Amino acid sequence: MGGILTQVMASEDNEMLRECCLALDRAGLVVPYRQLPDLLAAATARSVLRDAVGGALGTRGRWLAERRAAWAWAAGVTYENELVDIEEALDLSPAQRKARLATARRQDPDRYRRYLVENWAELRRVEDRKLLVAALADGLDPLDEPVLEQALDDRSTNVREEAVVLLRRVPGSAMSQRAEQRLRAGLVLRLVIDLNPEGPYELEPTREELRDSPVRRTGSARLKADASSVSPDFWLAEYGPKAPRLLRASPWGSALLQGVATNLTMAADPLPWLTELSAAISAPALLDALDELPAETLGKVLLKLAGTWNHDELDHFCTLLPSPWHPDVTRVVLERFAELADRGWRVGRPPEILLRRGDLRVLSDHWERIATRWPVHGAEELVLRLRTELHEEIERRENP
Repeated sequence: MGGILTQVMASEDNEMLRECCLALDRAGLVVPYRQLPDLLAAATARSVLRDAVGGALGTRGRWLAERRAAWAWAAGVTYENELVDIEEALDLSPAQRKARLATARRQDPDRYRRYLVENWAELRRVEDRKLLVAALADGLDPLDEPVLEQALDDRSTNVREEAVVLLRRVPGSAMSQRAEQRLRAGLVLRLVIDLNPEGPYELEPTREELRDSPVRRTGSARLKADASSVSPDFWLAEYGPKAPRLLRASPWGSALLQGVATNLTMAADPLPWLTELSAAISAPALLDALDELPAETLGKVLLKLAGTWNHDELDHFCTLLPSPWHPDVTRVVLERFAELADRGWRVGRPPEILLRRGDLRVLSDHWERIATRWPVHGAEELVLRLRTELHEEIERRENP
């Protein structure tokens, strides 16, 4: 096992190392003690590995982690016991300021909120106010709403925009309710969803609307701003299961669906929206929206949309999928990549991400097809062999 793990770490492939640690944990095994320092160092440098590494460290690994401050994350030890002085943090360099404010927020959310409420009027620097608001994103809570509402009245557009982004993520916020009221009054369903000629969108925006959308907006931009402030489930409640198609058919559909994409993470189920979103908005905008979805949803998204993506879009989305992939996802990705022409600089070589993250059994069963479709496959075949040896060794240790 030690030799295989050394090769995996030498590859500097984060997903393969994650796969190794998770497989060890599932089998009730731990990393060989000689590899523990290297693994702890790798996961310290690459934080994306940490959630997978913990279970494979074992007692000895956690003991070792306690001996070095930089490895404390693996031992469950925190070196943040001393409360951050927020006033002092605001006098640090920009990068340090951001990190210390985030720590202060985690340490005591109530204390952090009180500081913002009590000292807001005295905070002269725009960047300070913006960073203080931005730190609320970590562990955003309905209790943060009054603080964010206060920031909507800030004299700086940058600060107000930061508050708007966070308020859109607070379920049932007052801002969301105000947007719902405007959308109900401003839209009417006849043959299609259109503007109510007597509704708010046919009038100049009110001060309240401008407060909820700090950049002055007219026309379709106002609809997009309000649609960005409500959960996609609002539309399903208003128009039923046909809501995605109704929005797409509307003369204002592009703006409304752009708003839906902005707040897609608030949907109880984003899948019903994907077909209409992919037809109405640009691929980069859709991929940005999908970036925010929980990992367990991403595989379902790919199964639904992979057939519509080009090489770059598919490759980008695949980087979001945690490995190892589900067999069905692997089959769909293989099929789609096989249909597409190779990128010029990679002619004849299979996509690395497919061989590094795909389900081993599916890849092995389809190897003859892969080798025929992509005849230049030596390096990728070595990756597949290493992954296979890794799981075979774990299985041997699990069932001696």
